Amino acid sequence: MSNTYITALIESLEKKIKVLNDIHLKDEEQLSIAKTEPFSYDEFDKNSEEKGILIYKLEKLDEGFELVYNNVKEELSKNKDAYKAEIKRMQELISEITALSTKIQAEEARNKKAMEAAFKAEKNRLKAGRSGIKAIRSYSQAMQSKPGNDYSGLMDTKK
Repeated sequence: MSNTYITALIESLEKKIKVLNDIHLKDEEQLSIAKTEPFSYDEFDKNSEEKGILIYKLEKLDEGFELVYNNVKEELSKNKDAYKAEIKRMQELISEITALSTKIQAEEARNKKAMEAAFKAEKNRLKAGRSGIKAIRSYSQAMQSKPGNDYSGLMDTKK
């Protein structure tokens, strides 16, 4: 077996860590967007799109890792001593990936709550605006529907 397969596995895990760190940064950015008044749908959409691209990259890295690993897992298990350092390095990277994944899951749960609160606040703000418009419209209709209401009582007739 060639060391290039093992090197590819290690590089794949290192790239996965970088992508997970980028997702972590996007989560932090998303929390900031959720807490900013007024809420920016454009920034949220942009952040979500960028995060989606990172998740796609992560999935592709997983697929590539699985393909390479399936080709070398038998050799690695048979010759553990020959690849001891590389196996140890992969275990360290996988441990780091697991910790990052757990951290990101917690951030996602936190962000979900923050986004729900932001959407609720935005909904209430829009609702308040609509009720103000309804009040103005209702007042206007009431004033127009009164018989003989020509608003002349509001004007100073003295000259």
